[in-house]
Parts: sequence; C-alpha cells; structure tokens
Amino acid sequence: MAVRIEKGRSNMRIGAHVSSAGGCQTVFARAADIGAEAIQLFISAPQQWKAPNITPEQESAFAAGFSAANVPVFFHGVYLMNFASGDEAIQQKSVESLKNYLLWADRLGAAGTIFHVGSHLGAGFDAVLPQICRLLREAQEAAPGTSKLIMETNAGQGACVGRTFGELGAILRGLDNGRRVGICIDTCHVFAMGYDIATAEGCEIAMTEFDREIGLERLVAVHANDSKMPLGGVRDRHENIGDGHIGIEGFRCVMGHAAFRDVPFLLEVPGIDGKGPDRENIERLITIRRDLGLPTP
Repeated sequence: MAVRIEKGRSNMRIGAHVSSAGGCQTVFARAADIGAEAIQLFISAPQQWKAPNITPEQESAFAAGFSAANVPVFFHGVYLMNFASGDEAIQQKSVESLKNYLLWADRLGAAGTIFHVGSHLGAGFDAVLPQICRLLREAQEAAPGTSKLIMETNAGQGACVGRTFGELGAILRGLDNGRRVGICIDTCHVFAMGYDIATAEGCEIAMTEFDREIGLERLVAVHANDSKMPLGGVRDRHENIGDGHIGIEGFRCVMGHAAFRDVPFLLEVPGIDGKGPDRENIERLITIRRDLGLPTP
C-alpha cells in the first residue's frame, strides 16, 4: 500500500504542549504567544495522583478562551498511570486518573487524553494484554462520553508497552476496535524504536505497518520531536526540530506523507532556550508545511 499526498488537501496544524501553570484557562494566551495552532496540556500535576481541581471560574474562563482561540485541544495524562502494573493499587489509581481526565475532556471540549499505557516490568506483553484491555475498558465505561483515549507510541526502553504498532493494535483489538480509541505517534519514540521515518522509503514502510496493524483512521495526533538518539537507539530523548537525528529532511518526509495531512503536530521539544516548545520550533515546522505546498488550516 502506498499512501501519497493529495495536492491542496491538508488540515495539518502545528501546535505544542503548553504550560497550564496558574490554571488550565491560561494555555490559550501562551499558545497564541508562540503561534501554536493546536494545544496539549496537563490539567493536574503530571507526577502526582492528585485529581484535577478546576474551579467554576477557571472552567468558565477556559470555555471563553477555547471559543476565541478555535484550536484543537488535547490533554496529556499523568505519567504515573500504568495499566500493565502487577500492583492492584496502581491499576485502580490508573483507571481513576484516566477516568477523571476523560470526564474533564468531555466537559471542557478537549478531543481526548493522550497517555502512556505503562510498563509490564518484565512480565511480558502477552501476559498483561488482557489486564490492560480490562482496565482501559473500565476507565472508558466510567466516563461514557465522546472524548478519545489516545495511546502513545513508546521508545522501546525497558519493558514499556507500545513499542511497536503491533502491540498497540493488539490492545485496540482487545477493546473490540472501539471508536473512542486513537493513537498518537511520537516521532522521537518511533525513530528510537527503529522505525526509519526520516527517509521517504522508511516512512512509507512504517505507515504501511501502522495501517495494517492499527488503521490510519486511528492516527489522531503526532508528538513532533526530533531525537537526540540515533535510529534504533531505544531511548526517549527529545531534541529541537532539525537539531537531532531525524532532522529537517526527516520531518519533510513525515509531513509530506498523506497519513499525516489532517493530523495535528504537537511539539514537546526542549526549546531553544530550554524552556519548552517555542515559536522558533513552531516556525520550523510551519516552514516545512509551506515548502511542501500544504495550505494553512
């Protein structure tokens, strides 16, 4: 299967993970400052189990900002979630955390919650697959809305789940191919895992596998990060766009592939000044989009 770009067709937005310090309502001004066309944010401390605490005033301000900005919004789940854990307490905390994020996503209008499935800690993927599917189904049923559960690809380090498209596809099938389940490709992660998306041929091979194992219609977001590690380095080390092993030409291959033409790109890079995603990194991707002849959304 060869998937090619159609001239003139694109809704590829260039966005970023934006700090929500001071409340979720603050992200829109910060996004505008760096020219972000899509937003990802945490609605609670990412390294704590504490549930989101959004006041009525913050909710109202978020709604107003969301309406004025008119950009797609995604949440990122907390890092502690592990649906492959053998610890029942962690399993239930993970379900509760994802449930809360899904409920707030529906309430605030976010497209969904991007999250890491977790690590099986050596038990083996096949051994934990039924548990992962059971727990994700539990979270989904506890938050019966329309916001998506968006599983993120993994860089392959340790015993983390989601290192291949086949693993994510197996989870999807275990969830009966539920319509609410989507996938976020992290460019750094898949490159570090050995998917050579930095070349046209490698990107075609990778996305053919993605379509076979998952389905291109499941791709709902991209974490756009260059990689400090070489191809197959199996380490999650983000770099600014064009300054890593994927490089500008690599991102040209990715953004020029038809599978990505209507998918938002969300930067999670260290930033030129080390302060996170910035206007410079956004402009680098916007320049590639323009050079490819893709329209501005």
